Amino acid sequence: MKKKNLISLSVAFAFLALSITGILMYVKQKAHAVEITHTIFGLIFVSFAIFHIVNNWSSITAYSKERKSGKVQKELIIVGISFVVILVAAATELLEPVAEAGRIFAEKRPPRTEQLTFNEVITNKDAKGTPLNIMVQKAKDTELPVVAIWVEDSAHNFVENLFVPAKTAAMPADEEEAREGHFDIADFKAETLSTWSVKAKIKTPNFEQETPHENFILKTNTLAKGQFFVILEVKSKDKVELYECQVSKVNGDVFKLKSKDNTLIKSALVEL
Repeated sequence: MKKKNLISLSVAFAFLALSITGILMYVKQKAHAVEITHTIFGLIFVSFAIFHIVNNWSSITAYSKERKSGKVQKELIIVGISFVVILVAAATELLEPVAEAGRIFAEKRPPRTEQLTFNEVITNKDAKGTPLNIMVQKAKDTELPVVAIWVEDSAHNFVENLFVPAKTAAMPADEEEAREGHFDIADFKAETLSTWSVKAKIKTPNFEQETPHENFILKTNTLAKGQFFVILEVKSKDKVELYECQVSKVNGDVFKLKSKDNTLIKSALVEL
């Protein structure tokens, strides 16, 4: 049995297996069995390729340099430059369109259902009155919102605060701090929310922390009876929006807070 023949044939069959599994992965057929087969034959290919290079080292050096003059062959320069260019283009994702082109052959999958989570916030716990649940789902691009929620009577006179944060959060100047989720915390200032600061007769916060950074459900109570308005003011970066709904038991149990802009809050509902 010839060692050279054994290695060459092993490399050839490993290359065949790698080609088949590589094509399957290119068209996004990434079954676990395909990935395992590709990995195993990749290791086999590398192992036997090393033996192949060692056994044929004299031929490889002959391809690289001229025997008499010792000059580097043009073929080595072309292949070497091509290798470096492709490696850099792949590592910097410039070749991503080529690598992802096989996706057109993949089976179309339904989009994943978005899983929503809500933090629970409780205010006015000891107050007697009508229980309210207010669900606030922020828009995807809304960053560190500052929110105030209050009640006005049917004539739009201020009644009481439902949610006023004691703190505000801002992005730190240090990028590493921001990536780690550390924020600059400061005391809430009434002028941050201009409409609320004008309307509110009581400007004392009733929530000890900053506005939840993500979605939240406010469980609270209101002294308002009959027909009244729930108002929500939100600020994110330099943008401020106002949302409101008219609440009346005779019109149902769930009411949607609406805004003319409707870009900072994706959905806000008031439930009696």
